[in-house]
Amino acid sequence: MTIPLVETVGLNKFFKTPGGMLHAVENINLKIPARKTLGVVGESGCGKSTLGRAILRLTPVTSGEVLFEGKNILHYSRDDMKHMYRNMQMIFQDPYSALDPRMTLYNLISEPIRELYGDSLCQTEMDERVHLIMELCGLPRSYANSYPHELDGGRRQRVGLARAMVIEPKFVVCDEPVSALDVSVQAQILNLLMDLQEQRGLSYMFITHDLCVVRHISDDIMVMYMGQAVECARKEELFRHPLHPYTKALLSAIPSTNLSRRNRIRYMPKGEVSSPINPAPGCRFAPRCPYVSKKCKAEYQLKEVDTGHYVACHMYD
Repeated sequence: MTIPLVETVGLNKFFKTPGGMLHAVENINLKIPARKTLGVVGESGCGKSTLGRAILRLTPVTSGEVLFEGKNILHYSRDDMKHMYRNMQMIFQDPYSALDPRMTLYNLISEPIRELYGDSLCQTEMDERVHLIMELCGLPRSYANSYPHELDGGRRQRVGLARAMVIEPKFVVCDEPVSALDVSVQAQILNLLMDLQEQRGLSYMFITHDLCVVRHISDDIMVMYMGQAVECARKEELFRHPLHPYTKALLSAIPSTNLSRRNRIRYMPKGEVSSPINPAPGCRFAPRCPYVSKKCKAEYQLKEVDTGHYVACHMYD
C-alpha cells in the first residue's frame, strides 16, 4: 500500500477565548498522495487557513497527528522542523503583507535558501537558482533589484510563489493564492502552479472559497464547515453527485450563464451560522439543515458511502 505524502489523523486546533474554547479545526482526517492536489473549500472562517497552518506547524496543534511520508512531525524538534521545511512550504493569501517591503526581490527569493541551507551554496549557485525560479514564475531578471511596492498584485503573488518553490519542496500549502487577483491573472497563476506541479512532482493543498477555481486545479476536494470536514471525494464525483446538504448549497450558489439552468433547484440554508465557541456535539450544520434529526445533533462522523466518497450525514447510513 502506498503511503500518502501528507496525512492527518484526528487533527484538532482549539483556541482559548474569554468565552470558552473556539473549535477552529476539529477531528480532520485527510490524505494527500504524491503529485496530487487536495482542494479545501468552505465559507470564510470555517478553518481552512488554520488547517493549512497547523499541518505546517506554523500554529500549535491541540491534538492529533500530522504525518509526512509516514512520520509524525508533531514530535519533531525545532531543528528537525527547520530541516523539514525544505520539503514543506506555504504560499500566503496576501502577497503584499507576506513580503518584507525593505527587501529586494532577489533578497526575498534567496532568503529561504540562506535560512535553510546556510552558506552551503556559493554566490554563483545562489544566483543561478534565484534567476531560474524567477524565469519559471514569470518574473524577468530585470526585476531582481525591485521592491514589492513597485509591482502589481499578480507579480507580487509570483514572488510569493517563487519564495516557496526556490528550495524545491515536495508539498506546498496554497492559501487562497488567487483570491485577490483579477480573473485573467488568476488563470496565469493557476496554470503556473499546475506547470510547476508537473515539472517538479509537487503535491498541493489548495485552500479557496471559489468552487470554479478548485474544480480547475484539484484532484480531490474536501468541504469544510465550522472546522469540520462534511464531505470529501474526487472532484468529478463531488460536482456530479454531491451528498451533504451544505455541499449542495455551495454548488447551487455557483453562477451560470446557461439559460437552461435558470430553473434549477437552489439549496438555501436557513438560519444563521452558530458560534464555534463551545459548540454543541454533533454536526455543526444541523441548526441550518432542512433534514436535521436528533441523531445529527448528537453524533458526527465522516463515513465512506461510496468508493472514495466520504460524507458526514446520517441520511446515508
